[in-house]
Amino acid sequence: MISPSTGRAVAPSDTPGGGPTTTTTTTTTSQQPGGACTATYRTTQQWGDRFNGEVTVRAGSSAISSWTATVTVTAPQKVSSTWSGTPSWDSSGNVMTMKPNGNGNLAPGASTTFGFTVMANGQWAAPTVSCRTP
Repeated sequence: MISPSTGRAVAPSDTPGGGPTTTTTTTTTSQQPGGACTATYRTTQQWGDRFNGEVTVRAGSSAISSWTATVTVTAPQKVSSTWSGTPSWDSSGNVMTMKPNGNGNLAPGASTTFGFTVMANGQWAAPTVSCRTP
């Protein structure tokens, strides 16, 4: 099926009605010399063993030339796949740092999104997110 929020092909939901059972938003804003950014998380889909999340990174009142977002999952959760960014992980595997594909320029108030799949492993807590500019 095609996700109405991302326009990407996804597996059908196990949730009655086809939508996510939860939507959680965590927002952190960082004011750096290069400008401010805000990261907002939401759960887009959920199945019996995993869920998809989406992070929206938005520039503040000034343009930004790049951004870095941090996503922290609760053990024993693990990120199994990502899209629309370049990820790296810390040694625990629970903290993912996502950088933009390309230059990461955002005009004032503009936004971009990236996504990921989390294997829940029995833990359904929403990840926490933050962003910073160089």
